[in-house]
Amino acid sequence: MRIGLYGLPTAGKTTILNQIDFVPVLIGSGLLHRIAPSFSALSDGEQCMARRRLAQSLQEKDSFLMDGHYAFGEKTVFTAEDGSLYDVFLYLYISPEILQQRMELSPKNRKYSAFDIAWWQQSEIEGLRAWCHRSNKDFYVLDNPPRNSFTDVTEPISFIRAIMNGYSCARFARECANEILSSDSSPEITLTDGDRTLTKEDSSSAVFQYSTHLFDGNFYTGYQAWKQGKDFSAVDISPQTSLPIQFSKAILDRQDRHAYILTSGHPEIWKQLSSQLRLPCFGGNQMCADTKFFITKFLQEAGRTVTAYGDSMNDYYMLKQAERGYLVTKPDGSISRSLNGKDLGGIKLV
Repeated sequence: MRIGLYGLPTAGKTTILNQIDFVPVLIGSGLLHRIAPSFSALSDGEQCMARRRLAQSLQEKDSFLMDGHYAFGEKTVFTAEDGSLYDVFLYLYISPEILQQRMELSPKNRKYSAFDIAWWQQSEIEGLRAWCHRSNKDFYVLDNPPRNSFTDVTEPISFIRAIMNGYSCARFARECANEILSSDSSPEITLTDGDRTLTKEDSSSAVFQYSTHLFDGNFYTGYQAWKQGKDFSAVDISPQTSLPIQFSKAILDRQDRHAYILTSGHPEIWKQLSSQLRLPCFGGNQMCADTKFFITKFLQEAGRTVTAYGDSMNDYYMLKQAERGYLVTKPDGSISRSLNGKDLGGIKLV
């Protein structure tokens, strides 16, 4: 397993690397200067060649964790060789305000404080996520809302260990798609979100008053799903638990026997709800926005046409990828604030 750890200067990548003892750790800048001792003095083109040579030289290694940079301000330094090298991409997200302060206090990194830090960080995340979507690779944003900085990196390290032990949203998506393909020969498949799409409310909030800051960063990657899974594992929902859930008849009426639920909700709640609805359900701590995207993509690659329903950022990439994407609005006709500023072209409101 080759894992790339990305993030802006001063984000704290080295802090994580220094505490990893279960996978070989490589320091990207150190290796670059071995390949090109005068790396900092090289032209942009020469530096790009050095980066490519480094990535190519590491292809023979089976397992490691290495830090890297996607861009420096408006100058992208990420190469196709970088993209091919890693199996998994991690991005360490830190509050732009905190990064600004750290850069200003760092003689080495002070020059970067002149950039629009929020834009820079967001463009890196979007660029890496798009690469992973094209390449069928896992991408996870490591954040810590609401403050969005880390005084303790125990959880990111535990997550990296989980990845080494097999956690993979892309692999899980492949398994879900294969299960659908093996049981359903229909050329048209419907994928639908659960909470606030098939139901009028968030089921976890309605059943056990669940509230969280995990998704405040609006990333909805596997890291947030993994952390939510830890929260859910502490809540026992027995089959006898009364579920105060209202279904959305308008959306349910659009489903047929070729419909499948993809949910990040509490697994036991949705086991009961899917049984009531007589719709197969896929969920758990590996179900995130990227998982839903990949399930859609893998079904399409197998020749199926996909119709998708969802209500939030957790469904956005699925809705954009599907041949027909339907965004479920709130009762007042507005959309989830998680989608503010997103390109909704091609998605229909229902």
